Amino acid sequence: MNMMRYLVLVLVLFCSTFFPVTGFPITMDECVSLALNNNSDIHKQKLGVQIAKEDFAGQKMTGFGSLKLVSSYTHYNLSRTLAPLTPASIASDPTSVPTTNDLYTVGVVYELPLFTGFSMTSAVQVSSLQKEIASSMLKLSREQLIYNVKSVCSNIMALDAQAEAQSRYVTALQELVSIIDGELALGRKARIDLLKANADLKAGQATLQRIVTNRGILLSSLYRLLGVRELPALEAVQPQPEMIVKVGRQKRPEGEKLDRLRVAELEVEKNSYQLRKTRSSLYPQIVFNSSYGQNFGPNDDSHLNSGDLENQEVWQAGLHLQWEIMDFGVNRSKIRKAELIESQNRYEQSKIILELEQSLKDAVDKINLAVVDYESAGEELRLTEQTEEIEQVRYEQGVSTTNDLLYAKSRKQLANGRFITAGYAYLTARYSLDYLLEQGERNTATESYFTSEAMDHFGQDGE
Repeated sequence: MNMMRYLVLVLVLFCSTFFPVTGFPITMDECVSLALNNNSDIHKQKLGVQIAKEDFAGQKMTGFGSLKLVSSYTHYNLSRTLAPLTPASIASDPTSVPTTNDLYTVGVVYELPLFTGFSMTSAVQVSSLQKEIASSMLKLSREQLIYNVKSVCSNIMALDAQAEAQSRYVTALQELVSIIDGELALGRKARIDLLKANADLKAGQATLQRIVTNRGILLSSLYRLLGVRELPALEAVQPQPEMIVKVGRQKRPEGEKLDRLRVAELEVEKNSYQLRKTRSSLYPQIVFNSSYGQNFGPNDDSHLNSGDLENQEVWQAGLHLQWEIMDFGVNRSKIRKAELIESQNRYEQSKIILELEQSLKDAVDKINLAVVDYESAGEELRLTEQTEEIEQVRYEQGVSTTNDLLYAKSRKQLANGRFITAGYAYLTARYSLDYLLEQGERNTATESYFTSEAMDHFGQDGE
């Protein structure tokens, strides 16, 4: 489809007041594009990636320490000097030493962790891995959403095809009932024939209503996935015999690692750094600390220059070491917990690998089973169509009974329903395999052709 089609679609949506959107179909790929742009879970995942990036940037900056502006005011009942003094400075000129009851302090403090037992390094690695996990989880969520949308669309299309076929079946039964009713009036048919035909008609109408109801339920699910309240009619995708073919055994890619396997691997690696971070509490902590400031205040009443504002420069720099030698087993318990979580994640990784391999096998089996069902249902439909034609001729010639004709029609309808179901089941199975191999987005034209104004006409949720 060319760009003109999408421009026309946008125009129709924009002018929906004059041209109903239900009159212009929307394709499955367009539904996927709308879901990826509008689904709230995808938006939450994107925000999760941004949060992980911000956390990583913040963790990296902790290695540069912190610079703080500090200030204080303290009133003392006894006079204080503005700064610590040595006996020599007091002996040389005691009267020049400023003293105050109201001490003000303004300055800056810089602290830099020099050694934290590799805690900071591990924290940076953990946040880096969490950022990668968030990105991979976003890709997996997009693949999951694409599969869900395609699967629901396929089921809706299957129900549409079944409803169309069932409608034709009901119409044929209505015509048959009308014919029998007329012949009953002429005495050519028995009342039992009319009762049988009416019973089949009622059953056919109930089946049609059930199909319509199930379609409505699926359509509501599609609205939730797309985050809208209404949609144009779906453009049908008819399964073609040449596209329904069996597939061979699928192996998980080795060169290009799948995101679900990558996430499991990153979780193990992240917990390994978490364990290293927990063990950092066993090491000493060394911090460089420095400060520079001014202490000032008015001289007290006992000073010769009472009331004069004095100030004193004060600075210092040093190293602080802290080593926790006894916590009565608290850190040991934390370390043991981290070790157990790491082992737990390794088991989870093995489980994910095994489940993926089994899921790939099941997906291939479902595809091949759908092919067998499609081929057998197609052959059955061809035979039942011939049978119905023959029974129709025999009935018109008075050779066969009404029951024979009704049975032939119902057999054909059952075969037609099975044929339709098998065709769309094949498509759903292929979408499932694409999801497992994370190729759903690659095999879908997910470019956004919808402007914000056009999307408004879909009736987005939350508006």
